[in-house]
Amino acid sequence: MRDVLKLGVFLLIVAGVAGLGLGYVNSLTAPVILAQEEENKISGFKEVYSQAEEIKDESAEYLSDGGEGIVKEVNVAYQNGNQAGVIYMVEPKGYGGEIQMLVAFDIASKEITAIKVLSNKETPGLGAKCSEEYFSERFQNKNAEGVLELVKQEPVGDNQVMAITAATITSKAVVEGVNTAREHFVSNFL
Repeated sequence: MRDVLKLGVFLLIVAGVAGLGLGYVNSLTAPVILAQEEENKISGFKEVYSQAEEIKDESAEYLSDGGEGIVKEVNVAYQNGNQAGVIYMVEPKGYGGEIQMLVAFDIASKEITAIKVLSNKETPGLGAKCSEEYFSERFQNKNAEGVLELVKQEPVGDNQVMAITAATITSKAVVEGVNTAREHFVSNFL
């Protein structure tokens, strides 16, 4: 009995020291990870709306739910002091979890300029292909006023986007994210 108690106390001490060590390492790396995520987001802004002179986070003004839905941020791109475009950060739920992505619209042309998947937890080799350029390009220059539709064959309409083969749930999630951003864009900026 005494040996069991001794072993239990030893394991408790080891687990406590390990927990404290992990907590300490996490406190050291958390600011670095946050800074890297912010840098990734800012470089993503430049990719999806390159002609912006200035980009301002105006989520407080445009999101009544405080980012609780799929739309997490509304960033307005300015040229010559005027609103030129809008970049949304959306997080639809895919097969493996949240897909964090940027969706950009041009106000003058009323079109999607680009999308960029920042992070995902989708299946490697299948759903993770949503991050690849060939899939993102399928959304470029689509009219923002029409609902996008996911199709499994070659698109015949301007509002259709071809799904990733064997990754329908991921493709649906990306289209849902784009359509949610599109609805917000149409109701607030057109």
